[in-house]
Amino acid sequence: MFRKRKELVGVDVGSYAVKMVQLTEGKSGHKLENLGMALLPHEAVSDGRIAQPEIVADVLRKLSKNLKIKPGPIAASVSGYEVMIKKIEMPTMTEEELGARLRQEIVQYVPYQLDEVNVDYEILDVSKSRAKFMDVLLVAAKKEAVSSYVGMLRTAGFDPVVVDVDYFALSNAFEATYGIFPEENIALMDIGASKTTMTIVQAGRPLFTRDLTFGGHSITHRIATEFETSMEKAERIKLGLASDSVDRARLEKAFVETLAEWGTDVKRALDFFFSHFPEAKLHKIFLSGGSARVPGLEKFLQAELGIPAEVCNPLLHLEADPARFDAAYLEQIGPQMTIGLGLALRRAGDK
Repeated sequence: MFRKRKELVGVDVGSYAVKMVQLTEGKSGHKLENLGMALLPHEAVSDGRIAQPEIVADVLRKLSKNLKIKPGPIAASVSGYEVMIKKIEMPTMTEEELGARLRQEIVQYVPYQLDEVNVDYEILDVSKSRAKFMDVLLVAAKKEAVSSYVGMLRTAGFDPVVVDVDYFALSNAFEATYGIFPEENIALMDIGASKTTMTIVQAGRPLFTRDLTFGGHSITHRIATEFETSMEKAERIKLGLASDSVDRARLEKAFVETLAEWGTDVKRALDFFFSHFPEAKLHKIFLSGGSARVPGLEKFLQAELGIPAEVCNPLLHLEADPARFDAAYLEQIGPQMTIGLGLALRRAGDK
């Protein structure tokens, strides 16, 4: 008899917090079993790298204990400068032949030797530009970075049976929530504390990926500079938690100036996308991540780019026990759980 593939806990380690999502099979789809997040100490994760693995592992252990999630098999993801994704054209061949060829020719596509990277690939479709060629999505991740990350997860007591890439987890969560738009190009932007993961998907497949170097911390820095205060107090001001009164005009100025910089970075990335796909059109932008709910961000991007934008809530269609999960809480925390949900959808043995 066939066995159902066991669900995995999705573990998303960001620079600001760690998040866990656990799903089970519901009556008409996926059911939310558990979720939660815990803040990380400042500088525990820096520039996409885990600078203090023992501290991050300890936070993960405590979070899983608080959520009553037993350490076991999980799906996690890597991102940042250690990951390279390219769409390439190769002569039509079998998957086995493709694997052998890529092992021989990997230096043509990434600036590393084969023994320095973990390589995966997926045949996408027949090439539209050349007969007897096919489009291939190539993913390469530095072995050193992956090994260090996996080691930290194992120190925390977990078994990372799937190590995904943030871009793919993001698109998987979106597809599970909103479906596939066969005739549209959709931009997904997960805005974290120190970076933004952008992927443009076409018919459910990544067409373009980019890491942008802005996030919620840039607003905190701007507030700290404007009010000549500490980062800790600036964070409280940003979240509306400051105990003393704040000059609203100066605070609005800090937000507007930061959003203008974000808009410039997004425009630059989209210009690069359109230079490679000059006939493409971008139909909509979906925002997720802890900084997706920055006041006015949706309207600002729509005005700057001329593209409709909205916040993505990946928990939208999940079954959830109302006795355990408050609807308002799920609405508020949902965007932060997008990558974690995309990981929780994975199963052991997935390619």
